[in-house]
Amino acid sequence: MKKTSLLVSAALMLFTGLANAHGPVRAKLTATLTIDAPAAKVWDLIKNYNDMSWHPSIKSVEGGDNTKGSVRTLHLQSGGTIKEELKSYEDAKMAYKYKIIDMSSTGTIKHAGQDEPVPVLPVGNYAAELSVADKGGKAEIEWVATYYRAYVNNNPPAELNEEAADKAVTEVLTTGLENVSRKLTGHAGKVEIEMKR
Repeated sequence: MKKTSLLVSAALMLFTGLANAHGPVRAKLTATLTIDAPAAKVWDLIKNYNDMSWHPSIKSVEGGDNTKGSVRTLHLQSGGTIKEELKSYEDAKMAYKYKIIDMSSTGTIKHAGQDEPVPVLPVGNYAAELSVADKGGKAEIEWVATYYRAYVNNNPPAELNEEAADKAVTEVLTTGLENVSRKLTGHAGKVEIEMKR
């Protein structure tokens, strides 16, 4: 009886330890905004992969076109860079998908005795889709991002944890969509955010 009780206790301790010390979990963040403008007009503003002048955080874009496999480098207003590859482009469906393949860092932090780089967007394995749909004469623009936190090991520092990743991605998607609305209607509109993990 005592042996069984010890085994059960050991198993519970192991399970609790595993549950508390998990690695990164993939997140899916969906930002949606309905704009009082024709879908074709909204798509016309955002459809060119080599042009992100509609996003206030992007200073300029180098390279890229609407061909699958095309690579663009985003030069950020903050001074950093993000390199992205176009995974698919469907003009008829008013949608494209892309993936981050490289990023600059804002510096390093000391964590668990190591220097850890802090990327300009604190995420790993980031992929996204930007699309526009007609909703009764209005446009619904949807930006879906999937990603992991930047720190792949257990016990991430605050700069590289899930909260930092979610906050940064929410900011990128929200400010981008609000600015699209501002350019076309004169006001930001209300961006709806849905998070799944």
